[in-house]
Amino acid sequence: MSLRSVLRVVLVAAVVLISVAPATAQPDAELNRCVPAGLRHDSVSFRTEDHVVLRGLVLGSGTSGVLLAPGATESVCAWLPLARELADDGYRVLLYQSRSGPIPTGAYRYDLDLRSAALELGRLGATSTVVGGAGIAATAVAATAEKIRGLKGMILLAPFAITRMGTDLDAVAGVRAVHVPSFIAASEDDVIDLQELGMGRTHMADYARQVAGAASDGRLEIVPGAASGVVLTENSAMRDKVRAFVRQASPPPTFVERWKAPISGVVLFVLLAAGVVLLRRRNTTTPPDVSTGS
Repeated sequence: MSLRSVLRVVLVAAVVLISVAPATAQPDAELNRCVPAGLRHDSVSFRTEDHVVLRGLVLGSGTSGVLLAPGATESVCAWLPLARELADDGYRVLLYQSRSGPIPTGAYRYDLDLRSAALELGRLGATSTVVGGAGIAATAVAATAEKIRGLKGMILLAPFAITRMGTDLDAVAGVRAVHVPSFIAASEDDVIDLQELGMGRTHMADYARQVAGAASDGRLEIVPGAASGVVLTENSAMRDKVRAFVRQASPPPTFVERWKAPISGVVLFVLLAAGVVLLRRRNTTTPPDVSTGS
């Protein structure tokens, strides 16, 4: 079994069984070192309502936003190929790293991380948002959907139907409570084997079907293979489907809308500069001699 599979087994076991002992969060962890040097100047940090500092990366610009949250065993950089393409499509994209450990009360708070990230994206200028998550973060997206202002759609990759890690997250109830389109995807052979813990085999495709069945506008993609979470977007065809979904759920700004503010700023600057030049010319012009001789 690969290290990634072991980590997932441990995580899911925690989801099902855990009553987490108090621990200290790691709020000041650096943004993943995998972020290319050329993008590090686009990093941001923001604070959750329980005072944990999270780090993220912002790509693109405009008022149409996309928020991307990786799963527990994935880095923020796993979203980079999709995030760059969405930025090229005209979206302001925020991808962030969830906290790396439980807060002192013993609860993993993916919901608080997500809500704070959505507020940060709004502070940066986004007035509408499509929110995406993978694994437990996808469950958090659905469970938190009602509290995200300007929500236009959800991308849920390999979501759990319900998780309990100190705070209950119910994806099925979450998608049922909102009336926005949802793109739900999982792999047919993405299976977590917990038989040694007496819990059998967990098929992520079954969870995805449950979540899609509860959505008012759910678009389900069950694909061959065993890829899970953000790994699904390593396939360019899947990225194209996600981008098409985002465009339909929240159309990107038109050329005029996208450049309206910069163009308006340039025009205003030119007008002000012209006004200053005219004023200076007027003040430096020699007044006519109106004196009369005797």
